[in-house]
Amino acid sequence: MGLLSLFKGSGNVSKQDVAKIEKVVEVCDRECEDCAPAEDVAEMEKDEAKFSKLKVEQDASLFGSSKSSKLHFVVPTSQTDWEHDACYEKKGSVQHKIATWVEDNKSRFPQGEGENMSCNVSSLPIDMLDIEVMRGTKNDVLVLPHFLWIKSLEVGHVNSQLEVLVPLLLANQRDELLALDNIEEAKERSFVFLCSHKTRDKRCGITAPILQKIFWQQLKENGLYRDASDFRPDGCTVAFVNHVGGHKFAANVIMYLKPSHSLIWLGRVAPRHIPAIVELMIVPEKPQLPWPEKVRCVQKYSSW
Repeated sequence: MGLLSLFKGSGNVSKQDVAKIEKVVEVCDRECEDCAPAEDVAEMEKDEAKFSKLKVEQDASLFGSSKSSKLHFVVPTSQTDWEHDACYEKKGSVQHKIATWVEDNKSRFPQGEGENMSCNVSSLPIDMLDIEVMRGTKNDVLVLPHFLWIKSLEVGHVNSQLEVLVPLLLANQRDELLALDNIEEAKERSFVFLCSHKTRDKRCGITAPILQKIFWQQLKENGLYRDASDFRPDGCTVAFVNHVGGHKFAANVIMYLKPSHSLIWLGRVAPRHIPAIVELMIVPEKPQLPWPEKVRCVQKYSSW
């Protein structure tokens, strides 16, 4: 593709930043409304109207406004909103213990692909029949970008488990990890996370449910939708998470794509963008990106 096509509509993103983005995902110049049109135009217009009422920062460059994950611990809660400091909402919980350990120890681990080690709570479902899980003292924990689950992690074992697991994860010792009794491979081909933390910023409480609805519609058309009772492999899970930073750039969409071993984090996403995100980034083995100006960060990971 020619340079004029490449930088057409690139907005506040430099040629140097586009070059960095293209090391992870191909930047395309498609007219996205043509390649992935919305089925229900009237409904899309209603959703767009809701977004148009929100105050979103439109001028600043997005690239580099967030940090890519070297390790991202995602803890299920079955909730869609949380207290201001979400991981500390339940004192003595698994997420409280992980978040504290990460904050205290991340400087010890400069190695690994990506920039940041973090913990989020999510709307991913918990086992409500397990009293320890309901109390927050035991939980399964998703570890990205590795697409692994730490199963039945008890709060009293968090520190000792992370001391063992984190070096193996950062060294990408997958075979050694999967040989452990409490490590399982995630069956999904991709995870999409939307910030829904209304307590922190009401914009996220408005945008996340709308985008999730459209994601689900588009994923169903491509055979990738999975609900909590659907255990078929190779689907795409779209879930809510707590504060990720940059509410002023709502809506934030964080995608972990297993086929391409990549992280793509977009900001200023509106309903009209979702069909193209699904058709161009989630469905193909090799994603394509029409809007380099929406990228907050990207990261390519080693294959496993």
